Amino acid sequence: MKVFSLLLLSILFITSCDNSEMPADAFLPDANGQHGDILILMDDGLWNGIVGEAVQENLSRRAEGVYLRPEPMFTYFRKHPKDLNHMNQLNRNILKFMVVSDTVYEETAVLKKRNYYAKGQLFVIVKDSDPNRLYEYAKNGMDEIVEEFNDFELEQLISYYENEPNKRVKELAEKKFGITLSVPKRAEIKSEKENFVLIKRDRSKNLMGSESTRAEGGTFWIQQGFMIWSTPYYPDSTQMTVLGALMNRDSTLKQNVPGEVSGTYMGTEYTEYYEPKGRVFNYNGHETVELRGLWIYEGDTFVGGGGPFVQYSILNEAKNEIITVSGYVYGPKYEKREYIREIDAVLNTIVLTDNFSN
Repeated sequence: MKVFSLLLLSILFITSCDNSEMPADAFLPDANGQHGDILILMDDGLWNGIVGEAVQENLSRRAEGVYLRPEPMFTYFRKHPKDLNHMNQLNRNILKFMVVSDTVYEETAVLKKRNYYAKGQLFVIVKDSDPNRLYEYAKNGMDEIVEEFNDFELEQLISYYENEPNKRVKELAEKKFGITLSVPKRAEIKSEKENFVLIKRDRSKNLMGSESTRAEGGTFWIQQGFMIWSTPYYPDSTQMTVLGALMNRDSTLKQNVPGEVSGTYMGTEYTEYYEPKGRVFNYNGHETVELRGLWIYEGDTFVGGGGPFVQYSILNEAKNEIITVSGYVYGPKYEKREYIREIDAVLNTIVLTDNFSN
């Protein structure tokens, strides 16, 4: 028995020496929970008062983009700090507000901890000795926290897609358009033309019915699509403007994305309430037009359908080309926020390369 104990101690000692340079979070469990969900830790007094109201108001801001129905930026649920246990402390996003009585603060303290209880977790603590100052921060200082959670969620998805890319799409995008692009593994190439590629990812999701609201239950399909196309660039033109990108989008989709009903095709919703939004910005050193809006079916026959889209049109100066990647969602029974977040992550994996066969 003593020999066995000595052998075990030797193994543990050797292992600890070998792991001396391992990161501190190497043995942490993985974070869980849905993307876009935030666990709020707050005692009853704060939660039921003006601090809790201000935090909820900030997290319920309208998600960026154009949706058929307004969607909140985050989904949140609250627990008393004393109720934090092994299970819920593994949530990927945790936000804690607290009043500290044993320390005097000159200003509200904001602590941001990554991989605290779990790998892939962001834990933000906001604390102050002055309840009134804590309320002022909850009311007017939450922009930084909202942006931090948004950026963290995007980083997690980008890392996942880049580590587990769809190899076929990645190779095709690099060969045909001179870009690297990481889309989900289960996405499939549905259409390939000289300067246009359509990629789709279909998945199912169960939805519970409700007798009180008469909502239909069952299994429904959600589709994410990604389209890539190239356009010659003419200097001194209006191509790299929001209007120019919209015009190019509409003409390209009319030619390349027919609907299931004859005479219909994918278009863009332009009604006043759902008007697309756009901006020109610098993406990885390249002039880029971003569009956010709703896609619809247009044509001779009216058909249902549609949903949100996000699109990047990136100027490749070396090739005098504009490379456009547009992602869209179709899932009429579900909120689209997290599917759009996934598309945002995919668009942020785009890198222009020199490998190009056209």
